[in-house]
Amino acid sequence: MQYLIGIDAGTSNVKAVLFDALGREIRTEAIENEPIYVGEVGVEQNMSLLWDKIAVCIKQIVEAGPASKDDIAGIGVTGQGEGIWLVDENGEPLQNAILWCDGRAADEVAALTETRPELGELLFRTTGSPPLTGTQMVLLKWMADHRKDVLDRAAHMLFCKDWIRYKMTGIYAGDFSDGSTSAILDAQTGQPARQVFKALGLEKYADLVPPVKASADVAGGLTDEAAAALGLNPGTPVIAGAIDVVATAVGIGAIGVSDVCTILGTTCATETFRHKADCNFGGPQTRWLKHAVGDLFMNLQATMNGTPNLDWALNEVALTQDFDQIEAMIQDQPVGSGGVIYHPYVSAAGERAPFYDPHAKANFFGISAQTTRADLIHAVYEGITLSIKDCLRGLDANAKVYLAGGGAKSAVWAQMIADALGVQTIISAGSEFGAKGAAMMAGIAAGVYAHFEDAKRACCFAEKTYLPDPKKTERYDELYGIYVELREAMADPWRRRAAFLK
Repeated sequence: MQYLIGIDAGTSNVKAVLFDALGREIRTEAIENEPIYVGEVGVEQNMSLLWDKIAVCIKQIVEAGPASKDDIAGIGVTGQGEGIWLVDENGEPLQNAILWCDGRAADEVAALTETRPELGELLFRTTGSPPLTGTQMVLLKWMADHRKDVLDRAAHMLFCKDWIRYKMTGIYAGDFSDGSTSAILDAQTGQPARQVFKALGLEKYADLVPPVKASADVAGGLTDEAAAALGLNPGTPVIAGAIDVVATAVGIGAIGVSDVCTILGTTCATETFRHKADCNFGGPQTRWLKHAVGDLFMNLQATMNGTPNLDWALNEVALTQDFDQIEAMIQDQPVGSGGVIYHPYVSAAGERAPFYDPHAKANFFGISAQTTRADLIHAVYEGITLSIKDCLRGLDANAKVYLAGGGAKSAVWAQMIADALGVQTIISAGSEFGAKGAAMMAGIAAGVYAHFEDAKRACCFAEKTYLPDPKKTERYDELYGIYVELREAMADPWRRRAAFLK
């Protein structure tokens, strides 16, 4: 029997997952990731430690069976996107990777959106992605401004999955999805956006971008050294792969223009899809990146924080961290949580979708003497849900929303999302959809599947579907209006708060 390995290097955990040809998760090995927090807004990653953890996970998968090394048809790789991962000419890290959720480049974003907005507009229109603190282009500008001595020793500029693949194959490569998300590639050509590099005074660094491949193309085979360390055969094919949000869309079966994918994870990433000719690059409330499938592009609205809002509520508000007890507590709460509204902006770097504000902060509104603990926790769930609705303005009533991520395990939350959006919400069978999408793409490269549609038919199945309650949808539409009015009114207080803290 043929098997596939999918690697998913997330912000919170790194995983290797063994799949059979029907997309079933045979075995998962995971290790907690260890982001390094620097000051109030800095978030970094030890690149060598990350690779060591990935290698341990893969080796444990192979040693545990049932697949032998001869049964592995290919390896797919995905991971957290954006950030900047620099290596020297010998392939050694020059510094810790700076991650997507890092907020140190707020001044660079301000320069591109306020001081020289024409530059920000050029970047957005050319690449499809606006200037944001965690994108590679903006972090490259920060490096040029603050660590030029380090940057000038760089030979290659990678993303997380590219670093992992390099360690397996010894080959430097990128893909269109990661590069377009991070504003370094021209959305029309898939090649380095040289006019943007030049306009930002970064022209000499454009050649740090590695050759760009299609996500389901083989980038290289395992080197002898990597194969020995991982317990696999030399030459085992490794694909170019894709950013985690794209791999998850593939793994969940969202490969058509009528599909919507929402990932309820560390970031709540909401994805809609259009053919390239229908994309308004640089348009309002858009952030386009290349899908792995055909000529499709994904409009990505990825909030800074999703489930960390729940983590905070369970730690600081709830009397238990048992999700079954939490769901029992909130399942009968009415729409609106007794008049309490929560804005889910807990990230140190503020918010970036569907609006950008580095000073945005979470808050409760409407607390009274009658407010209960259940009201507060239910309001947190609703706040994240309304932020998803905020990212999906104008959603087609016939759309199908596929849910992924750890939060998709919650029946209460899935029903709430269906009610708030007014569309059917689908939970797919399985749990490791990023790794699954990467493995499906590896299967296409290895000939296990003929194409993406064939892979979807073989691997993707609905486990449960939630239908909206029209009366609750009407109530959520009314609540959403208040939610948006409040968050728009908070822009100046957020700015003044930041100035006060300085």
